Amino acid sequence: MNRLNQLPTLRITPSEKLSLNYRGKTVQGVAGDTVATALFANGVRVFARSLKYHRPRGLYSLDGECSNTCMDVNGVPNVRTENTLLKDGMIVKEQNVKGSADRDWLAFIDKLDWMMPAGFYYKTMHKPAAVWPVAMKQIRKAAGIGVISADYEMKGQYDEMFIKAEVTVIGGGAAGMSAALAAAESGQRVVLLESRPHLGGCFDYRVSTTAEGTPLYQRARDLARKVEQTGNIRTFRHTSMVGAYNNNLITAFQVGGPTDTFTERYIEIRSESVVVATGCIERPLIFDHNERPGVMQVGCAHRMARTYGLLPGSEAVFSVGHDLGLEAAVDLFDLGLKINCVADIREDGQNPELMLALAERKIPVLKGWVAAKAHGGKKVEKVTLSTVEGTVKRQFPCDLLVASAGLTPVTGPFILAQAKMGYDSHTGYFLPTTLPEKMFPAGRLTGVNNPAAIEASGRLAGLKAAAAAGADMGTAVADAERAASVLPGPERGCKLVTAPVKGRKSFICFDEDTTIKNIKQAIEMGFDVPELIKRFTSAGTGPGQGGIPGHNLPLFVAKYTASINTPVPTTVRPPLVPTFLATYAGYNHHMFKHTPLHDSQIADGGIFRNIGVWQRARYFSEDFDCKEEILNVRNNVGLLDGSTLGKFRIHGPDALKALQRVYVSDMSKVKQGRIKYSAMCNDDGCVIDDGVVVKLGENDYYFTTSSARAGQTVEWIRYHTRFDGWNFALVNLTDALGVINISGPNARKVLAKVVDVDLSTEAFPFSGYQEFSIADTVFVRAMRLGFVGELSYELHVPASYTQAVWDMLKEAGAEFGIRNFGVEAQNVLRMEKCHVILGSESEQRTNLLDLGLGFLWDRKKADAKTVGAVALRQAEKDAGRLKLVGIRMEDDNRPARDGALIVDNKVRGYVATMRKSFSTGQAVGMALVESQLADIGTRLEIFEDECNGVRLYARVVATPFYDPKGERMKS
Repeated sequence: MNRLNQLPTLRITPSEKLSLNYRGKTVQGVAGDTVATALFANGVRVFARSLKYHRPRGLYSLDGECSNTCMDVNGVPNVRTENTLLKDGMIVKEQNVKGSADRDWLAFIDKLDWMMPAGFYYKTMHKPAAVWPVAMKQIRKAAGIGVISADYEMKGQYDEMFIKAEVTVIGGGAAGMSAALAAAESGQRVVLLESRPHLGGCFDYRVSTTAEGTPLYQRARDLARKVEQTGNIRTFRHTSMVGAYNNNLITAFQVGGPTDTFTERYIEIRSESVVVATGCIERPLIFDHNERPGVMQVGCAHRMARTYGLLPGSEAVFSVGHDLGLEAAVDLFDLGLKINCVADIREDGQNPELMLALAERKIPVLKGWVAAKAHGGKKVEKVTLSTVEGTVKRQFPCDLLVASAGLTPVTGPFILAQAKMGYDSHTGYFLPTTLPEKMFPAGRLTGVNNPAAIEASGRLAGLKAAAAAGADMGTAVADAERAASVLPGPERGCKLVTAPVKGRKSFICFDEDTTIKNIKQAIEMGFDVPELIKRFTSAGTGPGQGGIPGHNLPLFVAKYTASINTPVPTTVRPPLVPTFLATYAGYNHHMFKHTPLHDSQIADGGIFRNIGVWQRARYFSEDFDCKEEILNVRNNVGLLDGSTLGKFRIHGPDALKALQRVYVSDMSKVKQGRIKYSAMCNDDGCVIDDGVVVKLGENDYYFTTSSARAGQTVEWIRYHTRFDGWNFALVNLTDALGVINISGPNARKVLAKVVDVDLSTEAFPFSGYQEFSIADTVFVRAMRLGFVGELSYELHVPASYTQAVWDMLKEAGAEFGIRNFGVEAQNVLRMEKCHVILGSESEQRTNLLDLGLGFLWDRKKADAKTVGAVALRQAEKDAGRLKLVGIRMEDDNRPARDGALIVDNKVRGYVATMRKSFSTGQAVGMALVESQLADIGTRLEIFEDECNGVRLYARVVATPFYDPKGERMKS
């Protein structure tokens, strides 16, 4: 097809050729094309087949409002090719076809529509019951329009951005750009989002002029240039807004261009105020075969010519209900399109200048007429026009039917922001009855269509948004209000919903093949509310969501039911635009925290694993059973990097009250020089954290938490004391301090070589706490703990000194053969002592009592209102709860896997942690089982994946498995 290459409105570069592969052939396009426009330029008219009836579908819109042009692009199904920019080498395939889009073997289903009334899938194939499982498989095979390959790997770079702005403007048309420029006058930060690859909106392709005689496309480019030159406006093109949340949190995603480093980018904007200038889309005209290839919306036909240089047909008929349709008819005629007739739904109210222009071009205009039926098989060949009442009909030949009932505002951002919507009888729009806080409408979505009024409304909204964000804009707002008041206001809209037809093949929703007949059937079955009808008939639940049926559905329901109530639109939910999961996932940066000892752990042969937000050395050899690491701690001495522990200081007059609130123990009993082990529970009594608390001085405490909860501890304590007015300060020291654990029978001998303090059991007993200096320089908080079941010292030192202390300990322990041990060795060592790790031996159903930690709970401190205490009292005597028990395998050479199920005739629990113990020679572990199976000696049957029917067996045994009296760790 020859392009109109000299038009000043073009957004393509005809000299830059690109190609794609379609049906095994190379198809040529140009830079700036979308996939759909490139295919259209090469003669493709049938892009896909419809979901249910396999009807041919063609180019209808250009903003992805329906699934007509959804195709498989580079292995990704359901790509909206009408707004997907062409890239060289793309591989494009049809989908939802048997054969090809032109010759689909399943096209015969279209004639069986009588077998598929509204909601048929709820009422058929259920009796006899044996039929449904077979039918369900076939329905699932037929469902959907694209096929996902299980082996497909998503290619590309997916980035993310989190920004702050005083004003965010959604929509980069004339109103949006005017709003951004006005807001920027305050000096505030302004973000402008535009879903198309270029700014301009409905001005971008139009040659009609402003009052000053400037063509609208030129005016759009002038505004865009000003926006680009304004330093405090940050513009995101090809960026679709997808969500709006509390406090004007706006989410969007941007499609990367040729020079960008990303394929798509997720954007999150925290904005003080928001301007919504999203404009309007066209309200589809409903008539028989209104989705046949060759039927296009006004904007689609007009942009095809003016933006992409492609005449959308050779012989056209227009059936429209607004002046934009008349304007497009005049312009397309001047570009070479033959127009046989313009049918205008309106009896009056047309722009007299446009009517004169049509008359000068000898284009017949039928007022009060509408398209009633499109004729043709795979594309439009002629159209039947009818009076709105259906009394008179005429036929005209055409290969292009430009049809539009009117306009409908894009109000999704308001609905997501919880605005209440109401029907405006003058414009025929659904508009907010009350605006969300600090959110302002602008432009065509308010009903104005005069170019000057569009810009004026944008300027006014931008100034109001800046004022709402804190700028002093009172005088400017007043001036803008006066300027806007003298310009044309909202225009009267067209109210017609459907042509005078029965509706068997008049489609209200293209995505789901939902017809007017289906809507009538649903209403006759008692579904008289649009939200219910939407679900029963599936109208508006496809890829385009409410793009095509969103406005027409409530209008038709109100009209057909003769409802005395005003129409109510259906609910819109995020994302407003289909978004790749890969885009939400982001780049997947390898974002982990490193301890101060990370590099030396690598040098010592550490094998790292991602554990929560940290990277930790899990092993120090290729022996993942860690035998040598474990036995070295049991018989000699080892070093562990424990820097990931949460570390906090809390001080102030009410510090003790805060600790009493969140810890289950009586924290008033914490003594200086001693540590106290305790736990935190949630409101259900489930243990969420454990650690030790040290009293540093009066109203001054130091405490540790698990690594996993370190990032949430401050917020947890703040949340549970937020109404008490207590005076305390809470400091997170997790990253400021490193932790070294030195464990084993020779730990005291090694530590004694680097400190000048008495480390004897009498001077520094088990559960003791001391502060001293290493090498008279490094301040250390030292605790005697026994997590691994041996003599252990936990040394908390400033992060910047941690490596130096580690090196001194390694040097001091060289004569003893000191060596590192990793997280897995620690896991086995503590399991042998049956010390709990939350998340391994606990879960959301288990409380403090279930884990055998009830001894921590002080039941007498009721005044503290301890979190979880009420739930613990209620659950204390519950029967049948899961209990943590020790188990030993009957075959010590075959430990069960973590997570293996404990069963009889149903699931009774699961193995939490189990290993072959090198200290005892037994396969032992801990399991959560129902209380009736918790007695010592109970035989447990264990099921594992891929066990081929063979069960494993274990028995409940006493705990701990190693050093039951704790003599070694207390020595």
